[in-house]
Amino acid sequence: MKTLRPNVPGAISTDKGRDAVRRRPGGRSARVQDAVFEATFQLLGERGYEGLSIACIAERAGVHETSLYRRWKTKEQLILDAVNQRVAQEIPAPDTGVLRSDLVAVLQSLRLFLQSRVGQALFQTAVATLHVPELCALRQEHWQDRCAHLQILFDRAITRGELSPQVDCQFLLEMLSGILYMRFFVVNEPVDEMLPERVVDLILAGVKSS
Repeated sequence: MKTLRPNVPGAISTDKGRDAVRRRPGGRSARVQDAVFEATFQLLGERGYEGLSIACIAERAGVHETSLYRRWKTKEQLILDAVNQRVAQEIPAPDTGVLRSDLVAVLQSLRLFLQSRVGQALFQTAVATLHVPELCALRQEHWQDRCAHLQILFDRAITRGELSPQVDCQFLLEMLSGILYMRFFVVNEPVDEMLPERVVDLILAGVKSS
């Protein structure tokens, strides 16, 4: 089994000042952050990555521009933090007690997220910014963070004897989620609520512990 780095809640940045602000529960800081993140998603959908700036996000969120620069030095950092928070909320790590139902729940959450306004905007942004080195590196780090967050599902399954310890869990996640991205954004085929179960059953048949 491929070993993933430990899960670290919150954003993946190591900037202690910004992490401290993000962890502060409730209050004005939390409300401001929510407004900034929502403005970011709205503007990504309306203008795309190239038309996005710290200044326009601040204006849409009703926040002074300097306040944003104190937390995020670049728009790339802001986008990443917004994505981290939204994905953690929309696609949590379930604990149903069974690996199959855990994975079905994850894929159902991903299916709904990819159908949402924010999910559509983020995918379009990802495609449009494949040439931007800063965002390519941040996307890779975000994926590693998500894999670490979901690793607990596989750790539990291994302990229960449902999954072989030799399974590459990150590769397994890529296979499971890749089918949904293919259906949504490449072949434009239906993604109904039964697809996650079909995908999980097919893939788990090949990796379950004997």
